[in-house]
Amino acid sequence: MTTKTEPIKPVVLVCGKTGAGKSSLIQAMTHKGTVPDSAISDSKPCTEGFNVYETEIATFVDAEGYEPGKPIDAYATFILEEIKTRVASEEVKQVITSIWYCLDGSGARVQQGDLDFIKKLESSRVKLVVTKSEILRDKQRKELSDELLKQIKPGRIIYVSSHRKDGLETLSKSIDEDACSAGIFASQQIEEYKRRLKEYYRRRIREWEERIDKEADSIIHWGAGRAAAIAIIPIPVADVVPLLTNETYMIYRLGNLYGFSVGENILSSLTGVAGASLAGKLIASFLPGLKIAIAAGVTYGVGKAAKSFFKSGMTLSQEELKREYERAKDEAKKTNWEEHQVKEEN
Repeated sequence: MTTKTEPIKPVVLVCGKTGAGKSSLIQAMTHKGTVPDSAISDSKPCTEGFNVYETEIATFVDAEGYEPGKPIDAYATFILEEIKTRVASEEVKQVITSIWYCLDGSGARVQQGDLDFIKKLESSRVKLVVTKSEILRDKQRKELSDELLKQIKPGRIIYVSSHRKDGLETLSKSIDEDACSAGIFASQQIEEYKRRLKEYYRRRIREWEERIDKEADSIIHWGAGRAAAIAIIPIPVADVVPLLTNETYMIYRLGNLYGFSVGENILSSLTGVAGASLAGKLIASFLPGLKIAIAAGVTYGVGKAAKSFFKSGMTLSQEELKREYERAKDEAKKTNWEEHQVKEEN
């Protein structure tokens, strides 16, 4: 049995098709040297059975890949047997707390076998991790997300790039959330584990956050600058649709940056902000002298609210979103969007 002095750690099982980037993902999530380069291949299977990588904050179990053309049921049984074996050991340190099923994003499509596997392991602690997301074009990503969201809840889909480090912060946060859900910690152990997790990822999370924050702000300024350009249209109401389209595209890009699939349900969760946005754009249409400032400011406010929403793991309430929107809209008044719009054109 686990001793009092031995810290309890979550166990993350990483599985999926051969070449989906399972080992690369574990390497990106751990300190240098944990996963050797020899364990990684783009297409040929490098793992047989299970490779176990111990770190200070989690045990990562790298499962051998599912070979296309073989029955998905056999692979699901293979994974389930490992889960049962660990449970039967009656040792808390052996219990699987998270399962990451890796889907190769470079293929830009999901097959029925992938969905069947997820359904066989129906649990909030089973995540569909879309790897190599940097390869997906915007249109491909939206089509893939729309397909996945028909059958999987958005919180269980995470887009990552081991190369660009996108989505890794979201995955790191899910480790302790899943472990708490699995009940492996006593109440007094939870805060201690979160402290160790934060310490382990301190430098990496700071680097991830700084890069993502910078890129998110760039997307928001791009969206607001584009709104300023669209607002030049002199006909009232004619610019409302393109402004809303621009705003929606900005929200998609922000969600993707934080590793989330953005479907209609997520856009609906921003209804309060979107309603204010539409009203602002309608007002802007009839105030030629203020159109650019209003259109850009409203888009900027929506962008900042969306950024906070995704950064929180999609947990902000409508009231909190509205506060973020209003704060950012006031902040936008400090920018001369007409000049910013000219820069965007150049």
